[in-house]
Amino acid sequence: MIPKKSINAEVSIPGSKSYANRALVIAALAKGTTTLSNVPTCDDVKYMLSAIKLLGVNVEEISSTKVKITPQEKLHYDGEINIGGAGTTMRFLTSLISLGVGNIELGGNSRMCERPIEDLILALEENVDGIIEAQNKTEKGERYPPLKINSKGLKGGIIKLKGNTSSQYLSSILLSAPYAKKEVTVEIIGELTSKSYADMTLDVMKTFGINVQNNNYKNFVVPKNEYLGKEYYVEIDSTGAGYFLAVAAILGGKIKIKNVNLDSVQGDFEFINVLEKMGCKIKKEDDYLCLESNGELTGVEVDMNTLPDSAQTLAIVASFAKGNTKITGIANLRVKETDRILAIKTELAKCGIHVEAGDDYMVIEGGKPTGATIATYNDHRMAMSFAVLGAKIPGVKVENPNCVSKSFPEFWELFEKL
Repeated sequence: MIPKKSINAEVSIPGSKSYANRALVIAALAKGTTTLSNVPTCDDVKYMLSAIKLLGVNVEEISSTKVKITPQEKLHYDGEINIGGAGTTMRFLTSLISLGVGNIELGGNSRMCERPIEDLILALEENVDGIIEAQNKTEKGERYPPLKINSKGLKGGIIKLKGNTSSQYLSSILLSAPYAKKEVTVEIIGELTSKSYADMTLDVMKTFGINVQNNNYKNFVVPKNEYLGKEYYVEIDSTGAGYFLAVAAILGGKIKIKNVNLDSVQGDFEFINVLEKMGCKIKKEDDYLCLESNGELTGVEVDMNTLPDSAQTLAIVASFAKGNTKITGIANLRVKETDRILAIKTELAKCGIHVEAGDDYMVIEGGKPTGATIATYNDHRMAMSFAVLGAKIPGVKVENPNCVSKSFPEFWELFEKL
């Protein structure tokens, strides 16, 4: 990568895969046709589209970013579904298939078969009218994909779920819960992590006609009802926007992110407020965000439990800041596409930046990073966050750059236009 000295740019970010995959599950279950626009073309969404097609949903691709979804009266499929490395797709389909759509083996790539799903199985297995069997077990009895699911439906009633590993488990249950045999109450054991992603799920469900009662994130009451198909615009991805905001923050200059929903519940839009605390100037108006920076940044302490996907990006920005930056509330980063805490510590060390790391925190000592060859561990967010480093520092080489296709295949094209 060739570094720049400053920046003055406008960027349009693609749709959010998190919103898109929630909307696709809902559209597959809804009464009537749904048309989704601004659909991202990333791998995770492609896997979800492929999966619901197998279940019998009619998917008409109107354009590269617009699809028409027409569900069948009865979803059904017997066989295997492979979702690659798509975590949301794995978790969301587990509950959807448990509604009773066939005898299915749900699997993915080698990393997916190492990512935890035990808490979701524990929550669902006693409520399923059938079986959920994990094909991969540890000596401690923890279960991992692939999963064999053969169910006649979810019974409904009270479902107890551990909340501290991943909010995707809760979102999975909530999305399918309206189609259980009776009203569902999900009771959270412990503290729910990444609450903003639960907010996102409730937001999409409400848009399609299901109002969930959220009792302070301790329990969620989901009425037995039907989603109603509609036209739906997938809002832009807040995490994707963060990479471009970060470039402006460290280089100095100005960047404008267009087509932003300023009322969004996406937690990662809070990243811009973190950058403001570090010394940037922020402007929010109509449907855009604007960040200005003189390149002089100061370290901060921030709990990123509600915006975990921006933690790696902040670690890169913190490398240039004066003083230390402490990032907390990120325990679930260890069970993502890679152990992101360890990966950040390892790769920043190559660049001369010291990171102290614990189970749920990182402390980054600001300094003067140097160029290095960066391993991405097949993690899209490692590639994109270290691209930010390469925008300022010469000699940065990002290995396996195409792994960004998981969430943001247009990333390098947009990055080059800066």
